Amino acid sequence: MKLAALASLAAALLSSLALTLPLASQAATGNGTGTAGPGKPLVSTGGVSHVTSTSAALGGTVNPRTLATTYYFQYGPTAAYGLQTAPGTLPAGTSAKVKVSLTASGILTGYHYRLVASNAAGTTDGHDKTFSAKKAKNGFVLPQAFAPTPLGGTFVLSGTLTGLGNANRQIVLQASPYPYRTAYANISGPILTDALGRFSFRVPNLTASTKFRVATVGVKPLYSLIVPEQVALRVVLKARSTSRAKGLVRLYGTVTPAEVGARVFVQLEKPPKEEEKPPKSEKFAKPEKPGKSGKSGKSGKEKSEKGPAFVTKFSTFVKPATKSISRFSVVVKIPVTGHYRVFVVIPPGALTSGHSQTVLLHGVSNTKKKKRKKH
Repeated sequence: MKLAALASLAAALLSSLALTLPLASQAATGNGTGTAGPGKPLVSTGGVSHVTSTSAALGGTVNPRTLATTYYFQYGPTAAYGLQTAPGTLPAGTSAKVKVSLTASGILTGYHYRLVASNAAGTTDGHDKTFSAKKAKNGFVLPQAFAPTPLGGTFVLSGTLTGLGNANRQIVLQASPYPYRTAYANISGPILTDALGRFSFRVPNLTASTKFRVATVGVKPLYSLIVPEQVALRVVLKARSTSRAKGLVRLYGTVTPAEVGARVFVQLEKPPKEEEKPPKSEKFAKPEKPGKSGKSGKSGKEKSEKGPAFVTKFSTFVKPATKSISRFSVVVKIPVTGHYRVFVVIPPGALTSGHSQTVLLHGVSNTKKKKRKKH
């Protein structure tokens, strides 16, 4: 009797284990592995990507188990969370793991987060994880090219400080004027970057080519690339018809400071379809890496000017006028109606070559055609 009772008890235990094993298996896989048939979603909290100073993309996987499912991430400074992303949805019919990702705004290093999914069969919470990310290094982003500033004009340097903690940072503008032998010194600031790390410095009355850089304020300052800004001659162009012969125009003007003997090129602006490269001496400066020095005012690599192209039609030379101003004058016959300017070329140094504003001049051939049409 005792043996029969023991056998009966053993059979009952085996039957009980057989019933509970599938449930235990399902419970063990409830946070990630797939199961056939409708049921509560299976969830696995994943990693973090696309980290910025204000947000991050939280990832994971969800198996909706053939039912339409809604999912979202909970996150916060503790395992109590308190914050939640906007929800995402998965359609009915899927019975496999689906990778999901949602953006969490305001998440910080050390925050807890987990993936949660719900469908008609119930809600499943993913495992808790802690957000940790390498602190993004700060860096300055500046324009790629800079047009020369006219003598006595205002130079504006705008840019952005990137990385975590880039908002409301104290920064200064530093400068070393031509011939770039003095140490960089603060000339503007400190100012604060805005909420996105943006900033802008204005340098009025620039009289010599200068190298600039931006630096953060602190024990270990961060420096931007060196920005070599050239200062161009001030050139003024005027035009007047002559009474000596029809179609002749006197082009004259001044060059500041006095650059006696410099070559003056009278140039015609070409239509966009006929654009050609500007003179080799007319270039935009590009930022340099800290520690790099140019020779004879040539500051690192340079980029040709983008914009209207000009072709030379006539040339002359700068003549003396006063101690501070020189002049030029040439009488020419304008062949084509268009916008003309003068471009004065000098060797690089404290100043660089410069050009005047454009003036509209009417060509002789165009004038004759108009007269014929009237008759």
